Parts: sequence; C-alpha cells; structure tokens
Amino acid sequence: MIQLRNIRKEFGDLVAVEDLTFEIEPGELVTLVGPSGSGKSTVLNMIAGHLEPTSGSIQLDETDITHMRPQERPTSMVFQSWALFPHMTVRENIRFPMEAQGMPKDGRVDELLDQVELDPVEYADKQADELSGGEQQRVALARAIAYDPEILLLDEPLGSLDYVLQKQLRRELSDLNEELDMTFIYVTHSLESALLMSDRIFVLREGDLVQSGEPIDIYKRPRNRFIAEFMGDANIFELDSAVRTNGTLEVSSSAFEAPIEFTDARDVAPDYVVVRYDDAFVAPDLERNVGVEATVHNTLVKGNRVLVEVDVPNSEDEYIADMNYEKGATLSNGDSVYFQWDKEDTILVPE
Repeated sequence: MIQLRNIRKEFGDLVAVEDLTFEIEPGELVTLVGPSGSGKSTVLNMIAGHLEPTSGSIQLDETDITHMRPQERPTSMVFQSWALFPHMTVRENIRFPMEAQGMPKDGRVDELLDQVELDPVEYADKQADELSGGEQQRVALARAIAYDPEILLLDEPLGSLDYVLQKQLRRELSDLNEELDMTFIYVTHSLESALLMSDRIFVLREGDLVQSGEPIDIYKRPRNRFIAEFMGDANIFELDSAVRTNGTLEVSSSAFEAPIEFTDARDVAPDYVVVRYDDAFVAPDLERNVGVEATVHNTLVKGNRVLVEVDVPNSEDEYIADMNYEKGATLSNGDSVYFQWDKEDTILVPE
C-alpha cells in the first residue's frame, strides 16, 4: 500500500499541492484527474522521487520513502514523450534498465514485447525511430515494467496518440494491470479514459483532493457543482430554495413549474439540480416524471446520437439531451417540447 500523508509542495510562493492525504491499495489502477494546474503531475513526480515534498510523508508498505532517491524506489514512470533512445534498437531500449539494475536479461525482452502486444521477431531489432507513435509507446511501457516495479506511474502516456489508438491502448493498459497485479497510478486529462479504466478516481483542484471513489460514484454522486460539471456533461438548474420537512426534501427553481419532492434521505443541502445529458430526454409530450417546458434551439447529429439543445423559460442557460437518433431526429428548431428526466436520475449538489 502507498500512503501520502499531509503532502504539501511549494514552488516559491506557489502552493502546487496543499495538505494532500490518500492511500492506494496494491494492484489498484487509480487515475488522477483535474484541471490544468491542479497538481496531478506534481503528485506523480513526488511519488517517483523526482520532486521532494515541502512537508508531509510518502510511505510504501510502512516504509518511509519521502526522501529516497528515484533509483532506490520500486517505481517506474511512463511519460507522454516516451523518452526512448533513438540510436538504440527496441531490444537495447528495453534491456537498458535491466542492465542498470543488474537483472538477468535472457528471454526477458521477448516476454515483455509479447506483454505489450508487439511481435519480438518483427520489432526487437528495429531502431526506435523507425516505430510509429503507438509502437514507441508500447516499447516505453515494456521498458518501464522491465524490472518488475511495484508501482507504475503513467503521466499522460496516451495524450499524443490519435483517438482510435488511445482506445486500443487504454484497453491494453487495463488488461496489463490485471495480468501483472501491479499498482498503476495514471494521470490523464481524458475523462473517458478515467471513467473506463479506473478502479478509483481521485479528483484534484488547486492542489486539494476534492473527491475520490469508484467511477460510477464520482459520475452519479458528485460532491459539488465543480465535480458534477468536471466529470461529465451536466445540465445545471440553480435552486431558489431547498426545504427539508419530515424526511422530505422539496426543491424549487424559477425554471420549474412546481417544486420537486424527494422522499429519500439525501444528506445534502443542495444549491443545484444536475441532470446528465444522457439522462435527459426531449419530446412534445411529458413522458418522464420530471419535466420543464422548453423550445428546441438546435440539433446536432453525432453518429447514431443527437444532441438536442433547448431553451427553458426564466433561464439564460442552454440545456442539452443526448438522445438516440430515431427520437432526436424527429425534432426541429422552434418545436415546443418538454425537457425531461426520471426523478431517480436527479443529482443534487451544493456549490
């Protein structure tokens, strides 16, 4: 288990990470997400030993590694830039960390290439600069796991690859995490990757850990408005009031024709109602148990889905439903409709 306790990192007057505490279980695939400048890569580099915390501690299986040199830590890192040696062959690139660690190399390179889906016969003796971007990233991954680190740190490793290749490689990373039973700590700006790959997601903002949990919890039960909007497409209704009486929560908004009542015990004092795009539905008739009158403003076709944008009275915001093509394509600009959703899909959050 790796544990970060009250970690703080300052760069002069800038506080990049402030009082950060979390722990990661062995074998987990944990993703760090957050806006640019939230401290994700700084945290990763402190775990790797490339940066030293201003205060706090990092422990691995109860051993304090806070001040341990990078080469003494059981960690390995994969960067977005790949950092292969262009004058070396694939085999030489992968053997390099094993030679530095004094590890036996017989047959290991072929085994590693197989693990990252590269044929050793075809690729082992190629020069690194003869490879495509995806092939170079696979070699960088093979090199990173060559000496069996306990923790693999991945800093935007797929960021410079095209979308199709990203999808393929993130599946392979998930499979490799299970196969090796190695802890993966993954930094990404791709929320899709985080939601698909992670055992848990840690959301950072301005150097603080705002929320952590399983992907479905982060997506369906965000702690505040920032998380709700950051972790997925969100329609936001600002509330005028939220009154709790005898176990019933009644929320009102100028956009709603009548208050909405919730009888489940939601332990939150909400400022907003949030409806995910994919939970929303637009139609001339009210077919869900919550809905507001609206006018179709625009429709955008994306493959077999349609994004339906509507205007709601008493609100300056646009609201969007992500619908299947058969339903969405029947709507036209100017249609009078209901923007609607099922009450159980309502997300209530504070500021």
